[in-house]
Amino acid sequence: MNGKMDLKPFNRTIGYLVAVHVLCLLAMTLCRVILLLSNMPAEGVDWNLLPTAMLIGVKFDNLIACYVGSAPIMFLMILSICLLNKPYYNEWMRKAVTGVEWYMGIVYAVLLFVGVADARYYTFFENHLNISVTEWFGFVGDTTGMILGDRGNWIFLIIAVALILAYIGALKIIGNRYKKTL
Repeated sequence: MNGKMDLKPFNRTIGYLVAVHVLCLLAMTLCRVILLLSNMPAEGVDWNLLPTAMLIGVKFDNLIACYVGSAPIMFLMILSICLLNKPYYNEWMRKAVTGVEWYMGIVYAVLLFVGVADARYYTFFENHLNISVTEWFGFVGDTTGMILGDRGNWIFLIIAVALILAYIGALKIIGNRYKKTL
């Protein structure tokens, strides 16, 4: 043994995490585009302000992605460092990445659904979703009737499901590519 550690697996783990983070930002940016397109002002959009507004939105989405992704990042980094150059590294990292895929898939399914729902909510109330929406959880039947009874909501439900499925599919592709490098 020459005393040097092979850091390629660790660097690949960092690359995997960066790819997942970028995917999360793209998915959340799509929610912002849906919000913009579904609530286009009658007087039009000030195209000079649009890039700045989108950049502020991406910064906010980056903050959310960092909070959501902090646990998987720490978990994979610590596991990768602890298992580096161990004979069972590949097997454990494959299992860990599968767990991260499940976590990110479930959490972002909720976030993306809320992001698309916010576009429809803004149409009615000219205000974004906030914590007061949880008060409707006590009225599940009424809430379901309001959501499913309005045909205008169906297009947003379809968009949300399509976006979530595309996100999960891309997440699986990134995970499978990473697993092949192990």
